[in-house]
Amino acid sequence: MTINLADNTPRVSYAVAAGVTQTSFTVSFEFFDDADLNVYVDGTLKTLTTDYTVTGGDGATGSVAISVTGAAGGSTVVITRDIDLKRTTDFPASGSFQIGSLNTELDKLIAIAADLDDKASRALQLTDFDTAVSLVLPDVNTRKGKTLAFNASTGAVEAGPSTSDVQTVSATAADIATLADIEDGTDATDAIQTVAGISSNVSTVAGISSNVTTVAGISSNVTAVAGDASDIGTVAGSIANVNTVAGIDANVTTVAGISSNVTTVAGISSDVSSVAAKASFITADFVSDLNTLAVTDVVNDINTLATSDIVSDLNTLATSDFVADLNTLATAAIVSDMDTLADISANITTVAGVSSNVTTVAGISSNVTTVAGISSDVSTVAGDSSDIQTVASNIATIAAKANAGANSDITSLSGLTTALSVAQGGTGATTAAAARTSLDVDQAGTAVALSIALG
Repeated sequence: MTINLADNTPRVSYAVAAGVTQTSFTVSFEFFDDADLNVYVDGTLKTLTTDYTVTGGDGATGSVAISVTGAAGGSTVVITRDIDLKRTTDFPASGSFQIGSLNTELDKLIAIAADLDDKASRALQLTDFDTAVSLVLPDVNTRKGKTLAFNASTGAVEAGPSTSDVQTVSATAADIATLADIEDGTDATDAIQTVAGISSNVSTVAGISSNVTTVAGISSNVTAVAGDASDIGTVAGSIANVNTVAGIDANVTTVAGISSNVTTVAGISSDVSSVAAKASFITADFVSDLNTLAVTDVVNDINTLATSDIVSDLNTLATSDFVADLNTLATAAIVSDMDTLADISANITTVAGVSSNVTTVAGISSNVTTVAGISSDVSTVAGDSSDIQTVASNIATIAAKANAGANSDITSLSGLTTALSVAQGGTGATTAAAARTSLDVDQAGTAVALSIALG
């Protein structure tokens, strides 16, 4: 059979839709042996007999039987011809001439030429009008890992950029395309042109790049400051107060160092206020008298006497006239006698568990005076205001007793000292000495001490 010279393209392809199964494909060109055909499914070369079978051939067309189910997006089946370059018939030098065999050999030669032409037409080649230039590839070591390129001057084949570089560029192709669109205005915002318009600002930032780097290194701190913006605004609004505090930072540090003491004082603020209300009475003589009296026995005796009935009686006696009479008795002679008892004051002071505290108060008398500046507020909560009012209401009673005369007052005092003696477990003489000790202050001090003793 003579092949069709007018239609001798040794290639045919078929499209199989997704999910569709096709089992037979026509071979529209002539072939001779089953092995002359190559069958590709989606680019994969299939194996004769294992994957497909062939019918027809021997110089004619035919078909390929293979089951192909279209993949997602469809599949492609390509059938090509590739005849081996060999001669299969040898003609004798003489005798009969086999015309059929000769035609078959000539058909194969034409088919082989067509196969070669198909391959050549799909290869890299120059156009007919192009000047002669070498398309020989660089040697293997030169072209390893490189792309195919053409010389910028001669157009000859040469090794181009490395494949890794090309892959890197390929991976950023979308970004490159985006930049191109930004530059040529394809995108809505021509960002590069905008930056060009503020190039001077960019230059300024570049000039302080080290500062920018520094700020970047403390970005967490900047974020923290931003989170405290409202507090910073509050501080800014009170900057005058902040400056004032800064000017007394040494004092603030000092107070911080005695914070526990400040807390303690705050816990007894009502007591401090009460003391402040009596600041004018706290004199050096008064402190000395307190140190003298601050012994365990005296304190115990006072606690024994400090019952509601005794206190009520003493409040009844605590009138200004009675106090005046006591002041009259506080003469230098009596004070001198009381001084005799003061010889044991050192021992009493040693025993006094609170004497150091009293001394400390005396050392900060100026501070106590300062606290007295809030006496009007403190006076409101003074716990002894009702007692003072009771003393004031009994002034007349004490005056009547004082008018009986100094001797009767002394007698009354003697009775009082006797009572103190009983309370102290001592003798009459000891009682008299104790009475003189209680009066061992100046007249004003005597009145204050008695007033405090009487509640």
